[in-house]
Amino acid sequence: MTTFKIGGPARYFCEAGSIEDIREGVAFARSRNLPLFVLGGGSNILVSDRGYSGLVMRITDSTLTWEEKENMYTLTAGAGVSWDTLVGCVVSHDVSGIENLSAIPGTVGGAVVQNIGAYGSEVKDCVLSVEVYDPSENCVRTLTRRECNFAYRTSIFKEEGKKFIIMRVQFCFQKEKKINISYKDLITHFELKKNIHPTLTEIRDAVTDIRSKKFPDLSRYGTAGSYFKNPIVSNVVANNFLLRYPLAPVYDAGEGAKKLSAAWIIDHILNMRGHRVGAVGSWSAQALVIVNYGDASCAEVTSFVREIQSYAKKICAITLLAEVILIDE
Repeated sequence: MTTFKIGGPARYFCEAGSIEDIREGVAFARSRNLPLFVLGGGSNILVSDRGYSGLVMRITDSTLTWEEKENMYTLTAGAGVSWDTLVGCVVSHDVSGIENLSAIPGTVGGAVVQNIGAYGSEVKDCVLSVEVYDPSENCVRTLTRRECNFAYRTSIFKEEGKKFIIMRVQFCFQKEKKINISYKDLITHFELKKNIHPTLTEIRDAVTDIRSKKFPDLSRYGTAGSYFKNPIVSNVVANNFLLRYPLAPVYDAGEGAKKLSAAWIIDHILNMRGHRVGAVGSWSAQALVIVNYGDASCAEVTSFVREIQSYAKKICAITLLAEVILIDE
């Protein structure tokens, strides 16, 4: 049930498609003093070889409701909806906003927890509100975008993951179409095609094509996608970094900070793109992606990850933080 294809069994497992199911699962776990983990598409987690000692609850609500308003569209999606299905739905309505997030595995709930992002777009940019179940109060609450505390690859749901269970998400999209093809890979793609005004479908197809060349085929290999976050550092650290590595890509991160490229560090400084130890390795086409080539264990993956982190700290004094969540309880 995870895209890494790694991890021991869940002691208990249930699927929840309604608020009643969620309440029943929470009550079951509480009555037995069990930890509870809410599973989405299993695409951004690494599960311990021991498995999970409590209850794993998978949210299965896959409803989609589309509504047109005066100056915008809203789309309400169950947390169990496939993320790429939702992107396809929006693009098919010729509405812009999330086409750059095409072909990312996982569910709507997981996308919001992680505040997924790619090619210059993030989920937070189109979230209007999130309907959650609060186990501590045994009630349903609606959190505004602001209350979700979205930040780079995180949210209140990741920082306080056990506090809320995402049920539904309401997205909003402006009727005025705005596209973003300023990301380097997209610029190159459309320049080669001599297409300066691509349609939303063409952008979605381009993103899907680019990702297929960078990421492993999940039907053959296990992976959780990009394993590390891009480091956010102060301007002083970034300037010192550029003195040593003048060709390194550096991006503005606002508030006196800069964002470095974790992939560039692993590839060009550590020379570990394509590096492999047994059944675990860095993907040859994208250094950020850690791959299970067959029968890798969680212990082998974490050992490989620590090796990369250790080298990054030792060689260039940069801390690489994991984007993937380790489930070890």
